[in-house]
Amino acid sequence: MTLTLSGQCPWAQRLAPLLESAIDCVLHNVVPGRGPDEPMHYLRAGSGYPDPWTRDAAINAWQAGAWMLPQVSADTLAMVCEPDGTAVTWDDQWWDQISWVLGTHMLAMVSGDPVEAARGLRIGAATLARLDQRAFDWATRLYCGPAVMADGITGYPPALHDPGRPEGSFVLDHAATHRIHCLSTNALYVRALHCLGDLAALAGEQPEPWHRRADELAARVASRFRTSPDEPFGYLIADGRLSGEQEGLGVALAILAGVVGGPDAAGVVAGVCEAPAGLPAVWPHFPGYDDQRFGRHGAAVWPMIHGVWAQAVATTGDSARFGADLERFCRLIEDSELAFFELYHPFSGDPDGGWQSGHQWASEPDQTWSASAFIGTVLYGLAGLRPGPDRLGFAPCLPPGTEAITLRGLNWRSSAFDLELRGSGSHVERVLADGRDLDGPWLPAGETPRVVQVHCSPGPGR
Repeated sequence: MTLTLSGQCPWAQRLAPLLESAIDCVLHNVVPGRGPDEPMHYLRAGSGYPDPWTRDAAINAWQAGAWMLPQVSADTLAMVCEPDGTAVTWDDQWWDQISWVLGTHMLAMVSGDPVEAARGLRIGAATLARLDQRAFDWATRLYCGPAVMADGITGYPPALHDPGRPEGSFVLDHAATHRIHCLSTNALYVRALHCLGDLAALAGEQPEPWHRRADELAARVASRFRTSPDEPFGYLIADGRLSGEQEGLGVALAILAGVVGGPDAAGVVAGVCEAPAGLPAVWPHFPGYDDQRFGRHGAAVWPMIHGVWAQAVATTGDSARFGADLERFCRLIEDSELAFFELYHPFSGDPDGGWQSGHQWASEPDQTWSASAFIGTVLYGLAGLRPGPDRLGFAPCLPPGTEAITLRGLNWRSSAFDLELRGSGSHVERVLADGRDLDGPWLPAGETPRVVQVHCSPGPGR
């Protein structure tokens, strides 16, 4: 895919070189297979991580790969499956295996291929069935396991650290972390269940059981991770007690998965605390850490988390808050000379790997999901693309000051089109395909226009 962004307004001029750099970073991480059992090319996790971890492969396909590199992304997702292709490989980070579904879902929605959807449904359902057996807690009816992003122990309260393992950086080195329930992980399951429903619909099977199960889990997540509907989400449940820290990716996924929506989601967004450089992974600092020596998986700003958060903000229609988060993301990359590092200092915005297990860590360069999340923030946040089994929806969130932005070269189903975004705000006034008004803010799957134009305004009362 050759995706470019253009326009004369300040936002367009600012975003264009950043998007180009993000695409270059992703392409830089497309590398040749390392033997006869690997594909011709795959998408590595980053310059410092040669292997295609399940979580990285899934998030990269979801955020950008389905639009940019569908074959490479599909091959990368296949690499993290069992050799017989029946399920995702069982590894020592089992809690995020279900993220695979998000990647294969986006590939199928963009391509519209029912065979690809059926394969993703089969592998996803088998993986979920195994996780149901090994990770589902029937007492709480939630999924056990660490947080999606926090494979390092600094992402957890000191009460969960094994004092006899101070050198143990991996979360599962600490026994108390094995039976916790985390917001991000359970919200991820909700979204994955909805994705399985979409895959079923595209494959010609019944989607309702999957969506019903997603809604049931969403209700449990909403009730168990908040002390009341007016309170913010807590982070994790350990020994029956809710820990009240703010988990950035958890809150973002709760919004994106539909655990909360409408005015409730807008209220959640309004209550979230951000650092000057972006949304911390976990906030506030755990005891023993501070603004200078912050936890690698604690108060650090990971661009992938911040990007997914910005996309969640966009779904609420708050174009001013989205613009502020997009501004933070742009500033991180601009101050890094258009490079995409793994994580950043929450206050200075400098690339900084944070502190863990008694020493300072590196922030690796050319981190794929840092770049793919920037692309995803443009596609799903700014442009508001909403791929589904039978249509491509449009729900742009255009920050104040936006006038005209054009995205060229969007591959959708069997063709490519240009998307012209006009105005500002998140209220869609009109959508045209090659100059013809569409029935609503969506493009039916069978339509193949050359240009789609979406006109937005701040909406009533804004």
